[in-house]
Amino acid sequence: MSFLSFNFAIFLGLALLIFHLGPARWRPALLLALSFAFYLTWSLPHALLLAAVTAGVYATALWIERRRTEQGKRALMALGVMTLLVLLFAFKSAGWFLKEFLPRAGGTASNSALLVIVPLGLSYYVFKMVGYLLDVYWEKLPAQRNFVSVALYGAFFPQIVSGPIQRAGSFFDQIEKIKSPGDAEFAVGLRRILFGLVKKVAIADQLSVLVGNIHRNPSGFSSLELLAGAYCFSIQLYADFSGITDIAIGIGLLFGVKGPENFDLPYYSSNIQIFWRRWHMSLTTWLTDYLFKPLQMSLRNLEQVGLCLAIFINMIAIGLWHGLTWTYLAFGILNGIYMTLSALTLKQRNVFFKTRPALALIRAIAGPLLTFHLVVLSHIFFRAESFPSALKFITGLIPRWHGNAVPVLRFDLSLLGMSAHVLMLCAIAFVASEAVTWATRRQYWIDWFAAAPVFFRRALYASLIALVLVLFQGGVAFIYARF
Repeated sequence: MSFLSFNFAIFLGLALLIFHLGPARWRPALLLALSFAFYLTWSLPHALLLAAVTAGVYATALWIERRRTEQGKRALMALGVMTLLVLLFAFKSAGWFLKEFLPRAGGTASNSALLVIVPLGLSYYVFKMVGYLLDVYWEKLPAQRNFVSVALYGAFFPQIVSGPIQRAGSFFDQIEKIKSPGDAEFAVGLRRILFGLVKKVAIADQLSVLVGNIHRNPSGFSSLELLAGAYCFSIQLYADFSGITDIAIGIGLLFGVKGPENFDLPYYSSNIQIFWRRWHMSLTTWLTDYLFKPLQMSLRNLEQVGLCLAIFINMIAIGLWHGLTWTYLAFGILNGIYMTLSALTLKQRNVFFKTRPALALIRAIAGPLLTFHLVVLSHIFFRAESFPSALKFITGLIPRWHGNAVPVLRFDLSLLGMSAHVLMLCAIAFVASEAVTWATRRQYWIDWFAAAPVFFRRALYASLIALVLVLFQGGVAFIYARF
């Protein structure tokens, strides 16, 4: 049941009625039942797997806390974490096997078939549970006695499709004192859902046609068209992923649960390190706390070499979290190179520009431009159908002058599958969405309907959401829903 379907809109309406009309003490249990009802629309076996994982993590956390010896705690923690990671690896490798080897044997591996193999939201709830077990082992968090809270943490339906990856402590604190959201919070939730839907259908889905056509046959397009395809995919990916994050956070607010932010204007970052602090923040901060920092500590005797190793392992983990493919591995390695070079030279660069204030303005402009283009280059591997296809795309960016080459300066939108006015509307929508995000982050946003009756504001937002669903029924599947 996609977030972009009328079935989900009906489900959400019924869920809100059940949640808000039910007794306050039953709300966590009601949310858990609703979350599993949502998950069951995808797969019964995978819902049973989620329940089994939850039960195992709940029991393991209690056992870790009750063990008296450090050795016993460590053994239980290692067993729980390794079991979760092996489970994730097993399903991801099964999906990779189908995609890589089944076509060679004469079969096909469609995206729908891969979704049957890899449970919905597996990467998200496994990382949540791993973080919870490590927090209990490190005594940052007491083991949760309430099974409903642990089960809801893993299954919470707004977050299970594409995150964000909320920390256990933050979630448990809110669930223990959960209450109906106030009028202002409810309006913010509806507005956030609307904002995410608009980014998805007005930007990401429109650009998906152009991007898909180019990546299916990169050798058939000119260097200029390939460059446009690279830019458009980075915009599509950002609009798509930040859009579903907005929807998830907005739905959570309707139930009184505030999720973590996932993006903070990442394409305006002055260097690649800042970019990764602003992009998919719930994943990058998770990996920083549970992988990078422990690795850095264990490798600290190696000094700069240890830092480089920790950075590389962390970035490769980010790449392979998306899937066990050569393209995602290349994406992780390339970003590892970016991050390592940036970390090793940042101090020297800061000193250089500090002593040359006249060049500071050039750095302020050139830094974000260079960072954006480095990210766009890495996204070619992220989107490519295969590793050879990614190499064809990149080599195609270099103008080809031989007689049989596609004309270098050709830019035919009809071949790309998009009209000029649609491309212009996408650009306007993207600039507008970024301006709204910037204003909201800095509290410059003014709720023009603040003086209007609450019912009117809620009805207006709900009507606009319904209008978006009517105009763009179905839509393109969210990119991050497959991870």
